[in-house]
Amino acid sequence: MPIQNKTLLILGLFCVMLIPSVKCAEGEAHRVVVLVNASDPDSAAIAKYYTEQRGIPEANIIALEMSTEETVTVREFVDTIYNPVLNALIDAKWIRAVKATGRDFVGRERVSIATHRISYLVTTRGVPLRIANDPLLLGPEIEQFPAQFKVNNGSVDGELALLAGPANLPLAALVPNPLFQQKTPTSLDAKRVIRVSRLDGPSAESVMQLIDRSLQAEAEGLMGRAYFDMGGPHAKGDTWLNAAGEIAVKSHFDTSFDKMKRPMDERDRFDAPAIYMGWYRPNAYGVWRKPKWSVPPGAIGFHLHSFSAVTVRSTKKGWLGAFVNQGYCATVGNVYEPYLDYTHHPQLLLRALLAGATFGEAVMYSNPALSWQGVAIGDPLYRPFKVGLDEQLERSMDLPLSTYLSLRQINRLKAEGKPDEALAYAREQFVLQPTLPMAYRLANLYAANGEIQKAAEALRLVRYMSNFVDDDVVLVQEIANLLHQYDESALALDLYQQLIARKGQAKALRIRLLEGGAKIATEQGQVTLASGWTLTARKLKQPPVKVPAKQNQK
Repeated sequence: MPIQNKTLLILGLFCVMLIPSVKCAEGEAHRVVVLVNASDPDSAAIAKYYTEQRGIPEANIIALEMSTEETVTVREFVDTIYNPVLNALIDAKWIRAVKATGRDFVGRERVSIATHRISYLVTTRGVPLRIANDPLLLGPEIEQFPAQFKVNNGSVDGELALLAGPANLPLAALVPNPLFQQKTPTSLDAKRVIRVSRLDGPSAESVMQLIDRSLQAEAEGLMGRAYFDMGGPHAKGDTWLNAAGEIAVKSHFDTSFDKMKRPMDERDRFDAPAIYMGWYRPNAYGVWRKPKWSVPPGAIGFHLHSFSAVTVRSTKKGWLGAFVNQGYCATVGNVYEPYLDYTHHPQLLLRALLAGATFGEAVMYSNPALSWQGVAIGDPLYRPFKVGLDEQLERSMDLPLSTYLSLRQINRLKAEGKPDEALAYAREQFVLQPTLPMAYRLANLYAANGEIQKAAEALRLVRYMSNFVDDDVVLVQEIANLLHQYDESALALDLYQQLIARKGQAKALRIRLLEGGAKIATEQGQVTLASGWTLTARKLKQPPVKVPAKQNQK
């Protein structure tokens, strides 16, 4: 295939394995280079904060004048980013190279690269995000490429990854990543590519929060539930997400799969989303637009869409900005249309992270193409699973999210064929952690064991909790439904009354609550209450009345 002519041996890995042991990353911080836009004060502030928190030498910061816009032209990229960064890395001896004379078709300086010693190149907020297509600078070899690759747009980071690569590569099309799914890169690969990750988001404050929360999660271990939303337009994407979900299940995460065609929304359980992977909406919506949603420190967010990273400074357009603003710490996306086969594969990203990889390593393991549309936001040194479950259970059980560690342990015991031990452990933890998630899980364990009365007793905990946060609403509704099923309908109806009385609910959720509550109210003989809720639900379902535009007065 003609595009193979652009094949490059990519990615600098300094350990033998792509998914290394924790020891392999020791000392990597001293080889992290941080790129700053000298025209943007936030860029310098983020770099200073990040290097201080990670123990990266201040001398590793490279500050250059460049555009403050997210999108730059090919000429701006080459003249103000590519060539200056290349020269700065050579001058500081991060890259060993011999300069040649002349420039290539788009103006990139010609050099012969010997090797480099960079563990990661980190671009900071203020460094442009993407390169606009320029049909006048496609290059003479463009006719060799398939129609969909006759573009030179792409992510800035995807091009910077090739700074140590061979000269004369066309800027157009993409570079197949020879390290994609490869655990043993060659020494030649290690010399030719630089791993790039970005610290970016809607504000400098949100980026610094990402840094803090990544370090917190790395110290404590990632805690929470996993959510996978299938039902996208292509079977392959659903296959990927389902595979990612199975990886989470095998790691004993309490996991939800949404396989309906409608997108996951406020009607679905979504408490403590440590891992979220879904598709296929162009922009963040619903719970992902709520800045006060309780996202666990270090959370991994992934939404598969062709333009999920068209901007990372907005909380409304695309996905990555909304993720960062809400508190997610590791996410990937696309700045232009990548085509499904050439975007990050979620199951590979999660597999690498759970195997102990840093975020920067996992990004490269899951990315089939460079010099293309992909971008990764997160601290490349971040290891979500540096602390294993056993260690978490020993020293992290007094933390706010520790109940989710107990759920993982219950899942592990069940997976090991120890249902009695799982139930005994759940009872023990319920006494120590009388939380809604634990009560719900214990009740389900009792019910599966035929002990319905004990299941109802566990759920009665909810009567002592009257101030539910938004994260709890769907779980409380599920608890109410179980209570009704277990002949505790009076308490179930009381819960529905509390939930329906809440203000500011999304329409779909409110309709679901009203309809669910009306059924229980009817069975309890509360006819007036049931009728009122049913009528309100019907009104909410009606399409808005269109008011005809007034005719122009003559």
